[in-house]
Amino acid sequence: LGDGPREVVIKLMKNKNQWVCECNARKKHMLDPKYVVSALPNVPSEAAIANAVRDGEGGLDIIREKYLDNIELGIYAFVMEAGDRNLFQMFHQEQPNIDAVRHILRQVFEAVKHLHGQTLMHGDIKMLNIVRSRIDNGLRLIDLDASARIVPRGGDDETFAGAKFSSAILPPEMIEKIETEEQLEEFNKYWESEDDEDLKKKVAPKIYKRARYVVKSFRTDEEGKPIVDKRLPYEELVRASENIDLWSLGVLAFTLLTGESLIPSNREDDCASGNAMHVLYYWGTQPEVLSELFNKIHNVAARDLVQQLLQKEPADRPRVASLLEDHPFFHPERVDEEMKGYVREMKVRLEDMDNSLQSQTEQLEIIHRNVLVIKELSYESQSELLRTRHVLLKGIFEATEVRTPTTFIILNNKLPP
Repeated sequence: LGDGPREVVIKLMKNKNQWVCECNARKKHMLDPKYVVSALPNVPSEAAIANAVRDGEGGLDIIREKYLDNIELGIYAFVMEAGDRNLFQMFHQEQPNIDAVRHILRQVFEAVKHLHGQTLMHGDIKMLNIVRSRIDNGLRLIDLDASARIVPRGGDDETFAGAKFSSAILPPEMIEKIETEEQLEEFNKYWESEDDEDLKKKVAPKIYKRARYVVKSFRTDEEGKPIVDKRLPYEELVRASENIDLWSLGVLAFTLLTGESLIPSNREDDCASGNAMHVLYYWGTQPEVLSELFNKIHNVAARDLVQQLLQKEPADRPRVASLLEDHPFFHPERVDEEMKGYVREMKVRLEDMDNSLQSQTEQLEIIHRNVLVIKELSYESQSELLRTRHVLLKGIFEATEVRTPTTFIILNNKLPP
């Protein structure tokens, strides 16, 4: 490379269209090396690398013999600076706590924000595609072979998601259910002419209770354009957009926060079974199931973040920039300050209530004293009334005194005159 020895990663790709996709993503967009691992300049030519791979030069023959049994190497190369380790290794070996996970997600979200600002969808955000740089220990995105330019609806040269994918991190709108045998037959015919046997296996329908599920994928021509015809069971391909990456960020966050996969997957991050694709297809139709799933995330702010990202409707998923700026998971200090403000406000309210209660107590004491006075007055009034009654009755009796004799005495002798 002209500047001394260094550790590099040579990515050998079998699918030329995917290699071209990665090269174009880097050539046609101003990608900041702070967020995306850069391709190294001054590397051998495409033809030289292809010949070296075929001839087993540079120790490739030994590597192929010892470690790559029955694995075919690609001849399309991409050379990058070697990273320290990928996020999958970091997660399982370093076991980050909630604060470390917050730091990881903030870096990944910043990188995705940068891509979206360059009108580019990554299309395959997962742990294996995030590496830690040896330069500054910051996280970077790699593998842009599933990327696509984000074009407004109705714009020229619309682009689509799904040419390359990892199905376990795809959103529900990327999953299709094959309803009839005729559809299945036509679907299989569509993929018959595909030369990439690995891709044919990857897109093969998965069965769950007689239902068949597939990813809304498609073949591409030599220029990377979609080959679409009536044999596909889905009427429209899914346009490349930020929403695809937003869902993948939700899947990534769920795993980092719970230690579990959102959707059962294999080592390539594809759905492990038809049941897994069935779950995605019917996502959101059983709220109680989702509630149980999200409750595995104990941090309330983190749970809310994942819930917002894993919305079934693409339009309901918030933009990365707004989450970074406003969501409480990324700003625990704001939450702490808000709580302090709330505590201060409650303290003032309690003091006001205390003063009010004291005032009310004083008023109650005055009322109580007044009641006692009234009671005393009442007793005196009752006594006065009784005395008045006695006097009145006495007066009445005196006024109505009978003058007629009511007693007769019989004498034996006549009284003298």
